[in-house]
Amino acid sequence: MMEERDNYWDDDIIEAVNRFKRSLISGRTKYFDVSEFEGIVEQLLEEGDLQSSEIAAEQGIKIHPNAVPLQLKYAQILINKGLYEKSLNYIKAAEKIDADNPDVHLLKGSAQMVMGNETEALFSFRKAVKFAGSEIDDILYQIGSTYVQINNIPKAIGYFEKTIKTNPYHDLALYDLGFFYDQENKLDKSIRYYNLYLDIDPFNQYVWFNLGTVYNKTEEHEKAIEAYEFAFALNSEFHMALFNIGNALANAGKYAEAIEKYKEFLESEPMNDEAYCYIGECYLNIEDYTSSHNFYNRAIEINKENDTAWFGIGLILWIEQNFEASIRYIKKAIKIDELNSEYWLTLGKINKDCNNKANAVSSLKKAVRIEPENPEIWFTWTDLYLKFEEPENAIRILRKGIKINSDVVLKYRMTALLFELKMQEEAFRQLALALMQDSDQLEFLYELNPQLRKNKKINKMVADFKPFSRK
Repeated sequence: MMEERDNYWDDDIIEAVNRFKRSLISGRTKYFDVSEFEGIVEQLLEEGDLQSSEIAAEQGIKIHPNAVPLQLKYAQILINKGLYEKSLNYIKAAEKIDADNPDVHLLKGSAQMVMGNETEALFSFRKAVKFAGSEIDDILYQIGSTYVQINNIPKAIGYFEKTIKTNPYHDLALYDLGFFYDQENKLDKSIRYYNLYLDIDPFNQYVWFNLGTVYNKTEEHEKAIEAYEFAFALNSEFHMALFNIGNALANAGKYAEAIEKYKEFLESEPMNDEAYCYIGECYLNIEDYTSSHNFYNRAIEINKENDTAWFGIGLILWIEQNFEASIRYIKKAIKIDELNSEYWLTLGKINKDCNNKANAVSSLKKAVRIEPENPEIWFTWTDLYLKFEEPENAIRILRKGIKINSDVVLKYRMTALLFELKMQEEAFRQLALALMQDSDQLEFLYELNPQLRKNKKINKMVADFKPFSRK
């Protein structure tokens, strides 16, 4: 019986919307009761017809001036249009009629918040919570959603957490907590809330897909694959789930399986250049350079702006020591994406390998401007000067890197270099600084120069440092 009433109500509203639309064409205002006007406004908003929904709300208020739901809907429309002051006038009018209505204070707080009046907004939100009654969970959730609108995600998360404490089964709050904890890089919490959501609704393909993405970030690739497979099982048309199974397999080092999954994806989307590109990368990882080259070429045939494919072929040509052609392909990738530091770094490495110091330095300068926090760029630049027997420049670049980049591995690299150049006193000073910053990375020094493991003074320094580091 309830389902029949719902269907009847839907049909009734659709009929009212059609009558309203005809009235707009004729220019004659028609009478509708409050609930009909509410339904008309909601339906028109769902259709994306903001102008007609605004007219419906205005007409409804003229006919039913004390109808608080219509005043609130009109106020919401005005907020959506950025007319915050005008919206507050209608909200305050509604407040005079129904001061205990939590929706009045919720909407008032939302308008005040987007206007930048957080103190006033919090006062209104407190009133909304006070009068919320059994709807407290939804009120808290809507407050959190308001903070999302102003991009204050930590505050939004706080209110979503309060929502869950009030109602552990609030699916929208669980979903948003999963989503926003992922955005905040708190991946364990994201996984927890997505799983709690799935305990309530295990048939939501998008939540399974999002969960798989988070598992990929935590490098739990088997769980990621399982989550994507659930998403695909729920909807065989959800091709991105299939694509991401390939990604997870590739991330797990299962390149042959990943290739098969990407090819299965391509049966549904044969013109997806990104999939061809990823297959090329898988073949590159298993050192099947001919197949890799072919798939990268196919990606370029589909999309000449696919910089990853140009770059991939450049890598293959570099491996094959075809430096001139390699540089040409890497430059094509850079022309498409000039702010990709990896491209500039690789170009620097290739120029270094073919003994073109000036071009290598130029490329590395551009790489470091884009991503100074990447220690590999500083290492490559250092090695370039050492290759050309310019140790002073190598030290100079490393010092500059240490000044700009706080990564401790640069200090250990400097230590190794100073020992290599027989600059013992300065090497020990640099080692002390590195140990003070992060002694756990000491193994990196030994990888650079295994002979240093036998250095008694270094061993004593490390032994003396350990008790200090535990304090």
